[in-house]
Amino acid sequence: KTHFRHGYNKILYFYVSPDNGNVDPCLVINPDPCDVPVNGFGPSMKGSPSFVVQQDRQRIRQQREQSVLEYSHGYAKQHRLQAVSASASLEHTLQEFEKACTQLTQAKNSVVKTCKVTPAISENPECRLGLVATQRVSKGDVLLSIPYKDMELTPDLAKRTFQGILPDKYDGWTGDAGLIALSLLNEVAQASTDSAGIVVKDRTPAVKAFMQTWVATLPRDEDTQQYPLLWPEDDQEVLQSSSTSKIYRILDDIEEDSNWLQENVFGKDSTKFPATVTIGDTTYPCFSLEGFTWAVTMVQSRSFFLDTSLRLIPLMDMVNHQDEAEEVRSGFMGTFGTTKGAVFVADKAYKAGEEVFCSYGPKSAVDYLFEHGFVPEQCWRTNVSELTFEVDPEDRFYDDKLDILEFETYDSAPMDPTQSFDLVAAPGQDGEPDAALVQFVRLCQLGGADAFLLESIFRKDVWGFMSLPVSEFNEVKVVDAITEACQSALKEFDECPGDGPEICRKVRDSERAALEKTMAFLKREKEALDLKEYYQERRLKDLGLDSDWSPEDDIMGEDMDLGYGQTRAPGGADYDW
Repeated sequence: KTHFRHGYNKILYFYVSPDNGNVDPCLVINPDPCDVPVNGFGPSMKGSPSFVVQQDRQRIRQQREQSVLEYSHGYAKQHRLQAVSASASLEHTLQEFEKACTQLTQAKNSVVKTCKVTPAISENPECRLGLVATQRVSKGDVLLSIPYKDMELTPDLAKRTFQGILPDKYDGWTGDAGLIALSLLNEVAQASTDSAGIVVKDRTPAVKAFMQTWVATLPRDEDTQQYPLLWPEDDQEVLQSSSTSKIYRILDDIEEDSNWLQENVFGKDSTKFPATVTIGDTTYPCFSLEGFTWAVTMVQSRSFFLDTSLRLIPLMDMVNHQDEAEEVRSGFMGTFGTTKGAVFVADKAYKAGEEVFCSYGPKSAVDYLFEHGFVPEQCWRTNVSELTFEVDPEDRFYDDKLDILEFETYDSAPMDPTQSFDLVAAPGQDGEPDAALVQFVRLCQLGGADAFLLESIFRKDVWGFMSLPVSEFNEVKVVDAITEACQSALKEFDECPGDGPEICRKVRDSERAALEKTMAFLKREKEALDLKEYYQERRLKDLGLDSDWSPEDDIMGEDMDLGYGQTRAPGGADYDW
């Protein structure tokens, strides 16, 4: 048995011929434990008489053992040779990259300000490459600092590089990640032997050499199997039903952008934007759907969000994750400390040659899986599930609600009519939904007798009104809407196929816990709706009309200083006209 990446095993099965007792070994390499051979060739062995060993076991034992020995030895030798070849190729690529790093950091006016690390093969085989310290460092020391220029790939760089090719207001479904993916594909094309792509201006020879060798270190083919965007379609289908965050939505966005780019950019100049390129002796997909999907995957897994922008920073992108480590952050560097850039700080003391780590930040389990292809242990301690709500296009007040979301959300940015929110269930929490979620759903469900709040006189205040209960009628609809969304997600989990990658089951269980805890909170909430204070009560209190009236309240008596403004008499309230 050989360990498989999803936790299953590669198993050697035997087909014993019922006619002559011949043994034909059949190696199964598949993450699906149900996908085992019938008669050595089919999809299921359950009830197969071909797997019943014949009565004359001694007659075939010697032949079977010899077949196993020859087959397994040949298989092991073949894969050892492949592993050695792959390791040697990676070592050679890494050596070239280390040379380029050295030249870059030692060059005059180097773009790298601080560099106490070097790329190396990670001790963790799942990580492939990483960064190791080149000297002893203390906690808080700067390990690597790189300014925001020259090497980084950003949306702005993509717009400058493709200026005149992309429309000025190009806004793809994949957003900033898609723009950086375009820049990455351009770097791949520039590093190829095909002289394709667009030359990036104002780069020194050292930076050019560095970028070409960096591209060669990026994972390809078998090294990208952990990323769900590059999983086989069957596994993606299981993941689609295992989370409320839909992988098909991401894949559809990628396909939409790729098709548009193919029609309007790539297809118009196949020499500059070839579908495949050759680097060394290997051909890779480039300006195509396959290449664009790979590039978006790399951008999502290796970029940092710093100073309000997504940035892919070569060399810094090679640092691996550790839960307790520090996040890469923005900072100032240079002789006078005025140059802004990305800074990687040691979270603890490291010895020379020891691998250094950073944290990729607080994210849900499914976010880590989608973006990085793994889930840190700390993510399983907090259960998170995402729910999406939208203003019903058939709502008679649809235009009013859109107007409020676009113009009247105070200091917040304009909001789309479709919003996604996280349900979080962590130790010590009771499952209460996010206040922003409840506020949005209250607006979505606003109607009936409460629709007067959508009048223009309240337009500036209605979004603030939604932060508190509006009416018992509205609150019931809010609780029911969130509960129905949770139930719908749980039903989909129940209908999910039981096979597929083990990580899908863990994601399902985690999100199920978040949904069920939220539903339990909502059930308690619904039983206590009559105890809440609603808009009308709050408004009466603001106007001083919340107390019981009696005739004595309107008699000034002997206190001549008491005027109508302090009584319940008509005109006595402080109305804000």
